[in-house]
Amino acid sequence: MHVCFDIRKVDFQAFEKPVVTLGSFDGVHLGHQAIIRRLIEKSKEKKRAGVVVTYQPHPQSVVAPDDAPSLLTTLEEKLVLLEKLGVEETVVMNFDEQLSEYSAGEFVDKILVRKLNVGDLVVGYDHAFGKNRAGKIDLLKQAALRYNFDLEVVSALHVDGIRVSSSRIRKELEAGEFAKAKSLLGHSYPLSGTLVRGKGRGKSLGYPTLNLEIPARKLLPQDGVYSAGVQLEGKIYVGMMYVGPKPTFDDYTRSVEVHVFGLQKDVSDLSLELFVESWVREPKKFAHPEHLKDQLKSDEKRIKEMFRIDRSN
Repeated sequence: MHVCFDIRKVDFQAFEKPVVTLGSFDGVHLGHQAIIRRLIEKSKEKKRAGVVVTYQPHPQSVVAPDDAPSLLTTLEEKLVLLEKLGVEETVVMNFDEQLSEYSAGEFVDKILVRKLNVGDLVVGYDHAFGKNRAGKIDLLKQAALRYNFDLEVVSALHVDGIRVSSSRIRKELEAGEFAKAKSLLGHSYPLSGTLVRGKGRGKSLGYPTLNLEIPARKLLPQDGVYSAGVQLEGKIYVGMMYVGPKPTFDDYTRSVEVHVFGLQKDVSDLSLELFVESWVREPKKFAHPEHLKDQLKSDEKRIKEMFRIDRSN
């Protein structure tokens, strides 16, 4: 996938009437996936480039930082998910004060028409853009007639009667409803970070862990033990992830760490990608570290069994 950063400031060579979609796409959830798959289908039908336009940072962090949401996906995680969907061209717009002041009409004229040379626009039913999010679907319909591009609006997507949205997924994660959040995402929950030095407690129990520093705005799932896929140096491992404090050791600092099954060597100075699959249990305080060790053995057995079941389906 080719990625272009901020077409306002680089010499961007516009495509010939591309099929375009735009949005924050935080989480790249099932609703986003429906829009992006339609973009790809339409670009193939019309034999024209398909371009996904997204923003960095999240627009809310610029226009209303006190109300800005935690992120389901960092930019890097989002780009990985877009590429997996088959997106070939992505434009990352630097959402700054200047862009936040663009009226909806200015955004259409300066970005969609003059910069991107849009031929077709595919958006979600609730898409809004421009200063104060004043640009809604009705304005886009008028702009499509004025600038001679086609507009397609993708309907809301529901799963088990729940309308899929980034805000709903955040609420489910914060409430500890991990399985429900994952069903709305349509993929594992990505969690990437930089390795940092731990205190060696896991190693003393026979379960050495990799400790992660997670970007500040990234939303962590509720405290507990989770099963996770771990991508390390191009290889995928099964892992046992823990989010939360360590009450057994009277350490109440919240952290993220993962024990990687079958990892035979020490690793450091790497970025680590986790794909969180399932919630296993809540945190517990044990009277003795040996009791924690027994629990970890039980967790390991359960997680390995969960991965076997998933792979057999």
